[in-house]
Amino acid sequence: MSPAEANRLSDGVPIRPPGSRRPTASAFYQQRLAVWKPNITPKTLWPVLIACGVVFTSIGFGLQHVAHNTPEFTLDYTYCTAQGDASNRSCAEIINVHTGAVCECAVNFILPQHFPNDVFFYYALENFHQNHRLFVISRDDNQLRGDVMKSPSPRCRPFDYATTRNQTLPIAPCGLIANAIFNDTFDLYQQTPHRPVPLVGGGSVWPHERELKFRNPPGELRDALQHFSRPPAWSRELWELDPANADNNGFQNEDLINWMRSAALPSFRKRHRRVDHSVKPFARGLPSGRYTLHVRYTYPVASFGGRKLIVLSTPSWMGARNKSTIM
Repeated sequence: MSPAEANRLSDGVPIRPPGSRRPTASAFYQQRLAVWKPNITPKTLWPVLIACGVVFTSIGFGLQHVAHNTPEFTLDYTYCTAQGDASNRSCAEIINVHTGAVCECAVNFILPQHFPNDVFFYYALENFHQNHRLFVISRDDNQLRGDVMKSPSPRCRPFDYATTRNQTLPIAPCGLIANAIFNDTFDLYQQTPHRPVPLVGGGSVWPHERELKFRNPPGELRDALQHFSRPPAWSRELWELDPANADNNGFQNEDLINWMRSAALPSFRKRHRRVDHSVKPFARGLPSGRYTLHVRYTYPVASFGGRKLIVLSTPSWMGARNKSTIM
């Protein structure tokens, strides 16, 4: 059959002129095929809407019930009173006056209920805009992947180079995010009987992050970074972040990886430690009662109206509580 004959119907009427790009006049091309069209009326629609409303309302109440019954305790220690200070000042005041100082304080609190295992320890910051564009992009991902042979990325400025002992050295890790890492340290004690609560790290980093996004340079870490400077706000070198665990140093330090995940909201929490339930007194969780939190206070937040908190939580099957605000 020739193309001209294929463009004709059985009665000899041409469907389209030869060489034309017009679609054929068939039912498929002209959308004349038979279809099912629902006849939506108020009488047929309202039962569907009511059924959907009942189902999703029930799901919402169920999720709210689970979240409400998830054990969680929040403690604000922003203005804790400094130990040994004759003027009875808060650590926030001392840090604001003496930049880089280390202040120690202790906060007593009552845990109102028993926390079954597993119990996680979070630190939380409020009014800290980690999502600011210039803050988010101020990092060098190649450097974080262990490539320290290249110069720091221009995005790291002004924390790309530092002058140390009359030498200008590249900073590792460079950028605003790494320089602003949260560096308060905590010790938790049960008062009656008096004993420390074992807080350990681990388990808060995805395996692919250590394998792909955060890697240490080859060789001995101290030797590989001998011609680099630490960020100006840091008090420890990159290879000294965790003296107790040699595998938790450098760019693969868990606290550093957690901090480098920029939070989307100005009030956020990050997992810091977990209670070691292999220790017999805490094998079944964290009992209710009186506790004392000892803080080595070094992170300033009062200058921009921020707040610092710790959060104890036992996640449910759907995780920890997820509120719009910390409090």
